[in-house]
Amino acid sequence: MNFLPLGASWTQTDRLLVFHTPLGADLMLAECVCIREGVGPAREHAGFRIELSALCPRADIAPQQLIGQPVRLDLQTSGSRTERRPFHGHVTRFERTGANGGFARYRLVIEPWLAFLGHRKDSFVFQDKTVFDIVDEVLGDWQGQGALVPAWRWEVADRSIYPQRSYTVQFEETDLAFLRRLLADEGLFCWFEHRADDSSALGAHTLVIADHNGAFVDNPQAHIRFTQPGATLAEDSIDRWAGARQLGVSESVAGAWDYRAALRQRQGASSRIDNAETPIPLTATDDAGQYAWQNSAQGERRLRNRQQAIDAAAKCFDAEGTVRTLAPGTLFRLGEHPDHDLDDDPDQRFVVVAVTHHARNNLAEHIPQAIEALGAVDGDGSAPVDLYRNHFTTLRAHVPWRIPAHNAAGRFVFPRPRARLLGAVVVGPGEPTHTDRDLRVKVQFPFQRGGCAANRNAHPAGGNNAPADDTLGVWLRMATPVAGANWGGHCVPRPGQEVSVGFLHGDIDRPVILGASYNGRGNSDAAGNRQAQGDMLTSANAPAFFAGESAEPHTHGASLSGIKTQQLSASRSGAGGFNQLVFDDTPGQSRIELGTTEYASALQMGHLKCQDDNARHQSLGHGASVHTRASAAVRAGSGLLISADARSGARGPHLDSTEPIAQTQEAQTLATALADVAGKQNAALDGDAPARALSANAALQSAVEVMGATATRAGSASSAGEFVAAQGGTGTVPAWSRPRIQYAAPKGIAQLTPANAVLVSGKSASFTTGHAGNWVAQANHSLATRDGIALFTVGRHEGGGPNTETGIHLHAASGKVSTQAQSGPIRAAADKTVTVASTTASVNASAKGHILATAQGAYLKIEGGNIQLHAPGAVRLKASQKNLTGPASASPAGLSFPKGGDPAIADCARQVFDEKFCVKHEATGEPLRYFNYRIEDDSGQVLARGMTDEAGMTSRVVGSNAQDLKIIADDD
Repeated sequence: MNFLPLGASWTQTDRLLVFHTPLGADLMLAECVCIREGVGPAREHAGFRIELSALCPRADIAPQQLIGQPVRLDLQTSGSRTERRPFHGHVTRFERTGANGGFARYRLVIEPWLAFLGHRKDSFVFQDKTVFDIVDEVLGDWQGQGALVPAWRWEVADRSIYPQRSYTVQFEETDLAFLRRLLADEGLFCWFEHRADDSSALGAHTLVIADHNGAFVDNPQAHIRFTQPGATLAEDSIDRWAGARQLGVSESVAGAWDYRAALRQRQGASSRIDNAETPIPLTATDDAGQYAWQNSAQGERRLRNRQQAIDAAAKCFDAEGTVRTLAPGTLFRLGEHPDHDLDDDPDQRFVVVAVTHHARNNLAEHIPQAIEALGAVDGDGSAPVDLYRNHFTTLRAHVPWRIPAHNAAGRFVFPRPRARLLGAVVVGPGEPTHTDRDLRVKVQFPFQRGGCAANRNAHPAGGNNAPADDTLGVWLRMATPVAGANWGGHCVPRPGQEVSVGFLHGDIDRPVILGASYNGRGNSDAAGNRQAQGDMLTSANAPAFFAGESAEPHTHGASLSGIKTQQLSASRSGAGGFNQLVFDDTPGQSRIELGTTEYASALQMGHLKCQDDNARHQSLGHGASVHTRASAAVRAGSGLLISADARSGARGPHLDSTEPIAQTQEAQTLATALADVAGKQNAALDGDAPARALSANAALQSAVEVMGATATRAGSASSAGEFVAAQGGTGTVPAWSRPRIQYAAPKGIAQLTPANAVLVSGKSASFTTGHAGNWVAQANHSLATRDGIALFTVGRHEGGGPNTETGIHLHAASGKVSTQAQSGPIRAAADKTVTVASTTASVNASAKGHILATAQGAYLKIEGGNIQLHAPGAVRLKASQKNLTGPASASPAGLSFPKGGDPAIADCARQVFDEKFCVKHEATGEPLRYFNYRIEDDSGQVLARGMTDEAGMTSRVVGSNAQDLKIIADDD
């Protein structure tokens, strides 16, 4: 059948619906239509959706001729036959639903340009941008895409209340889904305005984005009457009106944890609905997530928006009628309704938030043959509907409109994408490390596209969203095993490292680094990676300790574990100096090592091994080892015990000095006994204290007391309410009462050096040996004291020793022996014979006064140039020859001592000046413990420097004359 001769009947003039397409005027006749539009964002459509059935005398129209193209449907209004309301959009679905003899029926779906955003899924990072910047950027990407001409307009009361969003991520979601949730999150809503023109685009439709009811405009039919169904009026009217209420909360309360401020920010908003209209006061308490708002003002704004959405849904009105000008975002005054005629003027004004139009052209009257041949639109043969009718939802104009956050099931209407665990790469400005004060770092995700993207793809918009540097990305925290107030553990990821990122509450905008991951492929039996630098400037990171494959030093079954750092300059190569803590769990060879490549310094304990990176080389011994090519120091403020006295299981109190105390007590007993004997034998010096009170014995006794001191430690509260947990570690333990260094070994101590050895004691020094003591010097041996020297020996030989000589022996194998008393007498006495002999020369005796030799009452006296010889008995002079000559004299070789006035004697005799000082706080007078000081004389010469002890005392300063000294804080 051919319907082309229909002639004048095939026209759109004066029809209720007029359909315009790029294919030409009157080619397609609108048959019937369903139009859904509303104030969004809405899940059902992208602002509006038009489902149109159209007739066409051509059955060969290809879908690609109209898909994506702009079209316009005009709806005749009650104003006049020429006053039409346009609906402009793009064809998103086109199908032929029937055909007969070249005549066809087509079904079209027409949507706004915004609907096309629902067909592109993207991932993108927006940083430091407001919602206006983000929306403008996303919508701007669609400019010039095909036949689309995106147009939008902001109707915002005050832009300044919207903060700059530090980090917003579109993640694996369409542009439309992203914009929906973003607008709803900020309390923004939108609708479309349509315009008709004669251009090739046939008109335009503009997205209006607003945040206040003041953006709504009056409907062209500003006053709408309420009538009974079926009434015939000159103007369009409403014939069905029903108010609807639903239970809602009267207060919204939410809290957000702000980790930067370390506090929970709580905000609330109350309903504006009259409490009398609320049967039960309900409060919704929610956790808004991590740092959901920047400050209290933002929190208050968000909670207010949420409560306004609840209030808007709590009371609305569903209506039906024939008002063809009804459009989302338009206002009207309802008249002649019995429930509202007595309302105040503001309560009589309403805003349309959603409307569904049903309309049809009466084509069956003009082309009945075509309709009959193609069948009814719905195919069921039902009676035709009204030419036009609508159903709409409205609420009072003074009630703020907001999009509800939750649906009837309690789920988010526009939820954020649920982020899973993602990999990322740490980025920076090109330095070995990039972090802030709180050890946060920046990362780039593989989904980002741009110049250094993981997928090597540029973003369609042309922007560089993957620069792999610090210009994009926010500071992210790094999760650590433990974090406390100035305590915890951390290893800051460095640029190039791959990390695993989780998201707090599953929120893609709240990332946190959970840990780092190795990547690439490590070398076989060698340190390093087979891979070079990867995409996103990723460094190839292979484990430092691994199982090995074939090379002997590496095949240890992954028995090594621990922590190994890397010098910053070699962070990417891993070939620089490092620090490490190694745990070696090889069976039977357990070991722990703490070391650094700096000066080859390391501490090992257990089965000592030579380790080079992952290779375990030869054994070095057992126990503990400390080595370094630089200096080393051991400082112990309360005492240091160096002992070779073993303990069972290497256990016991760390200052257990049982053996040193016993040895010291033995030395004290021996010294006391010998000193006592010496005193009884008149070997003591004038003024010496009794044996037990000698300074040497006092020092030994002090050592015993220091090493024998103990301390008791137990859990106790120092103040009311203080929590104390003393689980173990209580009791009495050795604790030296004064700081000292104690050496002890059961089999000997040797201190050897090929150079000089110095031993200095500020007070007394005691050298005690249970058996022989040897002092040997290759050159000279000098012993000098100020007050006196007492040499005493018991002189009794006991068998067992190789040397049977007893007493005191002064022997000089060569050279001379000189004994002088420069200001006093010399007394030499013996219980037995005294022999003075010269084996090869002579013996000289001289005196300035006289020489007297006596025995048994006889004497020989030489005095004043005379010789006197007296004897109680006979005096015999025997010689083979006697020669008596005249007077003569002789004098000994010159022998002189320094005179009393000699400066050297005076200096030697002068009292040596020495003193210790107590350093006190100038204001409080309290002694300054462990205070760094230096002591200078008037000339600025430093005489001593050090640290005060626990009593605030300095070391002893010794000088040969009295002088003024200065004690100065030493910062060097």
